[in-house]
Amino acid sequence: MMDLAELHLHWGASQYKGKSYRSYSLARGYRENGKNRKEIVMKLGKLSETEAERWRKFLKAIKKPDAFLTTLDDLYVTIHYAYLDVATANAIWDEWELDEIFPRNGKRVVPIATIARILSVNRCIDPAAKSQTPEWFHSTALPWLLDVNPELINASRIFRELDVIESHKEAICKHLFNRMRRDDPDSMRSVFYDLSSTTFTGSRCVLMKWGHCKEGYHNHVVLALVVNSDGLPFYWEVLPGGTADSKTIIWLLGRLKDRFKVPETTLVFDRGMVSDDNLTLIEEAEIKYISAMDKSQLEGITGLDFSLFSHLDPNHVDEQAADLPGFTKLNKITYYQEVKLEGKRRYILCFNPEMFKDQRKARKQAVADFHAFVDNLNAELHEAKNSRQRKPTYNKFKQRLIKTKLTAFVDVKLRIVHVKRETTDGSIRTYKATVAVDKTEMRKAGRLDGFWLLVTNHTEMVNEAFKVPAEEVIIPYRDKLVIESAFRDIKSFVEVKPLYVWTEAHVKAHYTCCVLSHLVNRTLTIRLHKNEGCATKEIVAHEKFYKKLSGCQIDHIQVDNVGLSTYSMTRPTSEQKELVERVGLTKLLSLQALKNTTACMDT
Repeated sequence: MMDLAELHLHWGASQYKGKSYRSYSLARGYRENGKNRKEIVMKLGKLSETEAERWRKFLKAIKKPDAFLTTLDDLYVTIHYAYLDVATANAIWDEWELDEIFPRNGKRVVPIATIARILSVNRCIDPAAKSQTPEWFHSTALPWLLDVNPELINASRIFRELDVIESHKEAICKHLFNRMRRDDPDSMRSVFYDLSSTTFTGSRCVLMKWGHCKEGYHNHVVLALVVNSDGLPFYWEVLPGGTADSKTIIWLLGRLKDRFKVPETTLVFDRGMVSDDNLTLIEEAEIKYISAMDKSQLEGITGLDFSLFSHLDPNHVDEQAADLPGFTKLNKITYYQEVKLEGKRRYILCFNPEMFKDQRKARKQAVADFHAFVDNLNAELHEAKNSRQRKPTYNKFKQRLIKTKLTAFVDVKLRIVHVKRETTDGSIRTYKATVAVDKTEMRKAGRLDGFWLLVTNHTEMVNEAFKVPAEEVIIPYRDKLVIESAFRDIKSFVEVKPLYVWTEAHVKAHYTCCVLSHLVNRTLTIRLHKNEGCATKEIVAHEKFYKKLSGCQIDHIQVDNVGLSTYSMTRPTSEQKELVERVGLTKLLSLQALKNTTACMDT
């Protein structure tokens, strides 16, 4: 029997009627008496270049041990399993060593860590209700990446394990804190704390309350979150809806007092949590903090007459800021001065020219919008079919002024107007309003524009200078945007709204998975910012990152003529290769990774 794998394409030159041509044959090489010999097995004759190349490729392919013959008509891709996007999120979970937090109970068919991982990765890639997560899981390569029978992942198992996941929340937080402190201690020098309300679907959870929140009036709960300077979360808690920001400091200190006492760690929080009692509690706990005072407190605390800054002009403020008396330039958007040291509290007044211009512009726009409102209401009054009363008419304008916070320098004057109507005898008495803007009072209202006041207990002195200079107080507070970004991520892309969960433990476990998914997303985002690409330079956030990777899947391939069923990875594009390189996960595209995954799928 002839073994095709032993053959190669051989050719020889021939002459026929004065023309040269190549005559091809299939030959088998062998050794005889120490010399290389060849045996012509089959003569093929004259071949075109295309035909010769086809024979070469055929003979090359047939030498592979898993080679077989088929046609395009016999070849089908039957199922696609999400791979590269899921695999990257899964790999980041492994890097954070989150499985180590959960006990390995031999009696459980599916480990708790695996359920927590599935829920968190799902939040990253394709947020779904708990009851829908098993269906999503079945459509991905996760069952093989995690070596879990997909039939074991169902809604009842997920709901059953939510209580256990939440019981490990404190251990998760401690693990993350220790990892961040060990791997990047500089990122823990300033930690950021804030709260945000999240709307809630359902009506049976004891944590949920109806009331006013940032989204309006809704059923909601409150998420408290602490992140490091890179925006990576290491503590969180779900609080009842309606919890006031200022009342949570006591709660926070009780839980994290030992972690905030780490040398060089400063707690940064927003002005909504500032009260004299809260600051006193933090000072007594010997925890360093940075926050800001409410704008209404600027004049009382600093003792400054802010009318001195009435000359500031939005068109020239960038130049004028450099000449502010007593102020030092930190950068082009921040000027500051130390204004007061009172006991354990130090106050730093800051001025931001960009903020000044924005606030002046917003006030000017508010006045213009009110003018438009008056014009529209005047038009309605002119078309009145019945006479109007002065007081109710004036109140319509006044309520708008109150809502837009313009009462300090804007008012309206009403003038009686008599309008004749063909359908009535005589005339209709109505009114027309004229806007009155007090320019002096408007300048007075804007006297604090661009200014903000920091408070800190970094009061230690060295050689008559503060041990922590003003710059190191201002910059961390400005960096609190990282936690605001975290909330935007958790509440939007991660889809924090709980669906079909209502017990306290289940709701809290849901939020734990949401925060862990943000940990994964934020880790990837940091790497994308740190490692710029060429073809994918514009991709710096996890949403576009996952979308771009989603095209690289594990494909189930059926070959009918030989009864073969196998798996293969969609060939990654150059952009996909660059993205996984930017986040340090090129191993996911390696031949070994593919073999490991598809080997599990075949079992």
